[in-house]
Amino acid sequence: MADGSGSVTLIFYRVGKEWWKEPALNLLAAAAQRSAYTHVELAIGEDALDDGSMTNVVRIFNDPAGVEITSRTGRNPLYSYVSLGCSKNAERRMLAYARQQIGKPFSNTGMARSLIWPRQTTGDSFFCAELVAAVLKVGGLMCDAIFKPTRSPHPHALHPAFSC
Repeated sequence: MADGSGSVTLIFYRVGKEWWKEPALNLLAAAAQRSAYTHVELAIGEDALDDGSMTNVVRIFNDPAGVEITSRTGRNPLYSYVSLGCSKNAERRMLAYARQQIGKPFSNTGMARSLIWPRQTTGDSFFCAELVAAVLKVGGLMCDAIFKPTRSPHPHALHPAFSC
């Protein structure tokens, strides 16, 4: 690519064998999707900390922090990783967009609704897959050919779309 090659890594969480230890929201999401995948995050770029942890991990949980950019060790066996190539320019656009989202709240209703009635986010709040899809769109990695705009994104739909 003319501006150098970059990458992003999709980080998928799945419910493990000890499912009874999972938060109720994870179990509800898994049951509604008929999938073990209940959460997704996105690491932008290949920068790493001294201990090898991924940096620039964009994520949101159902907690007061809302959207955040953090690091992740990559050592939890319940997570799987899918790396995608992109341009350095796409990396910069995605990271800049992600930084603008920091602190925006998790949407419980958006997540619950996405499983039965799609919503088009206004960008005021997100659930995990919606945030990841929005960041990927800014980088040109998420298009209508990959995911129909008439459906809300969720981890179960994103995983097969990118892990071929």
